[in-house]
Amino acid sequence: MRKSIESVSSRAISIVSKFFLLTFLAKVMSLSDYGTYQLIMYFMMISVYIYGLEYYMIGNREVAKGDDNVLNINNHLSFFFTLFPFTFLVQLLALFYLIPNDVLTLQIVIFIIVINFCEYFNQEIYRYLVMIQRINKANLLLIIKSLAFLVLVLAYYYYNKNLMLDEVISILFISYILLLLITTFFFFKYVLGKKEVDIRYLRLKELKPILLMLLPFFWLMIFTKGISFFDKFAIDYYYDTEEVGIYSFLFSIASLIYIFITSGFYIIYLPELIKMHNKNSQGIKQKLYKYSLLVMGFSVALILIIIFGIEILLKIIGKDDLINNIGILYPLLGAFFFLNLSTIPTMLLYIVKKDKELMWISGVVFILNVILNIVLLQHYYIYGAALALVISYSINFILALYKAKSVWKEIV
Repeated sequence: MRKSIESVSSRAISIVSKFFLLTFLAKVMSLSDYGTYQLIMYFMMISVYIYGLEYYMIGNREVAKGDDNVLNINNHLSFFFTLFPFTFLVQLLALFYLIPNDVLTLQIVIFIIVINFCEYFNQEIYRYLVMIQRINKANLLLIIKSLAFLVLVLAYYYYNKNLMLDEVISILFISYILLLLITTFFFFKYVLGKKEVDIRYLRLKELKPILLMLLPFFWLMIFTKGISFFDKFAIDYYYDTEEVGIYSFLFSIASLIYIFITSGFYIIYLPELIKMHNKNSQGIKQKLYKYSLLVMGFSVALILIIIFGIEILLKIIGKDDLINNIGILYPLLGAFFFLNLSTIPTMLLYIVKKDKELMWISGVVFILNVILNIVLLQHYYIYGAALALVISYSINFILALYKAKSVWKEIV
């Protein structure tokens, strides 16, 4: 209970910081610059998955067992550095394909590449801190990450009274360099402790079984993240970065309810359920019941807070284009509500290693989402993307729930 309270509190700080940052940037930047900034941020998330290749999906299970965590972490680092030349090249190609080239100066490209690596490293260390039950340290790292960029942005704007896209990226770069130093300290101090890093290049015969094991998770990553990111780049293709800015702001506000649930509860309950399943412990159903109540209760509460507060927020920002398109927010809130509900059956499927089922569910939903975006964006403006998302995530919940029913019946 104490761990959940600490995680909820730290996530609350993180969400408030992100909420304030989104509001502030939307107010002081042009919607076109804000849209480009959001595309860069979404690309940063994509880069994290390219670097990681979803290794943490199998790493979580191994670390949660408590069997020689340092060995598992060293294996993970060895895997990352072995594949780094390939993943770096893929990331670079994706950068020039997905981001408008008119903003990609040499300095910005270098900054984005460094930021992407720092974000990946930070996320992996945060996950490991949680999996080895150093929850308080993980929460502290999360709070530092949430506040660093916000404080620097506010300080810069206070002295210069202006904020352009290049300046925002430069400030982001500085904040991530500081975060890299802090994350490195946490890694050696709290994750490794007195044990040493032992990184080596893996041979092909060592890589092959790992890659085969990761294959379902790799496709799962492509499908699930494709659903999350496809709509923004499709809007940029059919319309412009200004429309991306409008949609991305409202999308980010709605996604706060999902971020709160996953980092406040999901990441805490997951390792506990993995351990219970590995030990054939009773009480898994009760644990999932409790998680389900938390998901539904907090999701509804956050949706109500956003609905009652959004008009006040948009008046503060003072952008007519955002106010005129406020209707986009409501289907987006519905989409993330269904996504939150989906974490209940998908968590159950994950802990019992139904990885292929998860992959096929996400594959069907991804294809559906792409088709819906292509059709609805052309007929319903950027509202079409929100409609595509709520339909996709509701279907995702139904399919996951159907697959999880048989697993649920088998649990004592």
